[in-house]
Amino acid sequence: MAPVCLIAYNVAMNANRQEKAANREEKRSPGKKDARRPYDLVCFDVDGTLIRHPSDKIIWEILNLRFTGDDRVNVERFEMYKRGEITYPDWVRLDVGGWIEAGATRGQIVEAVREFELYDGAIDTVRALKARGLHLAVISGTIDIVIETLFPGHPFDDVFTNKIVFDGEGRLTGWDATPYDLHGKAVALRDLATRHRVPLERTAFVGDGENDVPLVGVAGFVVAFNPRCQELERRADLVMKGRNMNELLGVLS
Repeated sequence: MAPVCLIAYNVAMNANRQEKAANREEKRSPGKKDARRPYDLVCFDVDGTLIRHPSDKIIWEILNLRFTGDDRVNVERFEMYKRGEITYPDWVRLDVGGWIEAGATRGQIVEAVREFELYDGAIDTVRALKARGLHLAVISGTIDIVIETLFPGHPFDDVFTNKIVFDGEGRLTGWDATPYDLHGKAVALRDLATRHRVPLERTAFVGDGENDVPLVGVAGFVVAFNPRCQELERRADLVMKGRNMNELLGVLS
């Protein structure tokens, strides 16, 4: 039988090795569940949430106005969608098809995107959340070129948006409609929570519009940021109004 002091030494050494192993594992997994913060996965809408246009229009309205001369079709097609007369991919096809007919190019679309401005603190906020170990995602009906142009080198782990395609000369030639707008946003959130092994109650969503309402009751916490939809404002867990996003840090991390 080993001496008592030797047994105690071995126990202490084993405990020390286990503690070091646990510390190494924590460093390797900065995004794992952390009881010190309320949420582990935060998802954002884009138009009206991370960015805004001086006219308060969204990117689809701006591009329809620029290439077809009429942004009223956005409301008309939304109503058609709600009545079941067109599908969401049909809606995207009608919009982008009009831009293609008008000869839209990457340069012209980027020029239109640059009319938008980031909300104050938007980049600092998402980077700070990422630095604190949260998983970040975009779930939005916006277009991929908006993120590419206004958030180069962004910290988002996942980006779910509509996509547009250009040929070698920069002409707009096609599109890929996201399955994750409107009611699809809740599907995306569930998929992301499963992928990152985050319970839904530890997820949060920040949005502003009618298409963000389906997240209420699915995400653990919903922030209506400068809401344009009365139902979202009424049902969200928190309503924030103003130009600065930095206040979200104290709420989400």
